[in-house]
Amino acid sequence: MNATTMTRTATPRRATFSEAAPAVTFARLARAEWIGLWSLRGTSVALAIGALLTIASAVGFAAMWGFASTRPDSPLPAEAAPPLVAMALNGIVIVQVVGVLLGVSAFAKEHSTGSLRSQLAAAPRRRGLLGAKALVVGAVSLVWSIVVLAVGLAGVALVYAAFDLPPRTGDVFTGLLLPLAGGAVLVGLSAVLGVAVGALLRSETWGMTLVLLFLLLLPGVLLTLPFDWANRIGETLMGHTGAALYTPHESVDPAVLGDIALTLAWPAVALAAALVVVARRDA
Repeated sequence: MNATTMTRTATPRRATFSEAAPAVTFARLARAEWIGLWSLRGTSVALAIGALLTIASAVGFAAMWGFASTRPDSPLPAEAAPPLVAMALNGIVIVQVVGVLLGVSAFAKEHSTGSLRSQLAAAPRRRGLLGAKALVVGAVSLVWSIVVLAVGLAGVALVYAAFDLPPRTGDVFTGLLLPLAGGAVLVGLSAVLGVAVGALLRSETWGMTLVLLFLLLLPGVLLTLPFDWANRIGETLMGHTGAALYTPHESVDPAVLGDIALTLAWPAVALAAALVVVARRDA
């Protein structure tokens, strides 16, 4: 064996193109986020509890109206019962809170536990990672909420039928299907807002507090103040404009379209800000 042979033998074999690591695409990031979301026991627990409370509140309030309309002393008129879809959407706040919880936890909790650093080491594209989190959490919240609201609607319909309460649904598409779909869209948008705020604050506690105050408390406070400027601000907040998505409308006027546009704009602006901040900030 000569020196040339020894040199060739010692030379390491170069890796071919087929042996290279697979590219980190957005689809792979989304799939990883999907697996990570369902690997957490808290996800299933939150969704199960949220579904139970939402359905129970809708069916429970419907049953109260039913018993009140059949009591022997001073029964309430059956026509006074809320429309079927309004009663079914009675627990929209509950599913919205669950969506926010999933959204904030998707980023802030991983940052607090340190698992976010491992994700960034495997997928250094921070904007893609945050976008995948927003997509997966928003989609899961939307699909889950529409199933929960549909089950609640079925339960309320059974109660209304048992007590002969008028459903007053009107047109099935505009008075029933669109409000259900709109409520689910609102939950998905709230989850995306939670992801964005969680990425901005990197704190699960502060993120949840800020988003819930923004969605559930601040609009009501501003709208009750005796100032025109406060009312105008309150009417532009997502907690107020979001009702346009699940409220039945006989006709779509510019005011309704404006509320829907504002509802879409709030999570979009928050997510855009989070994408900029996450790309520039250390993990």
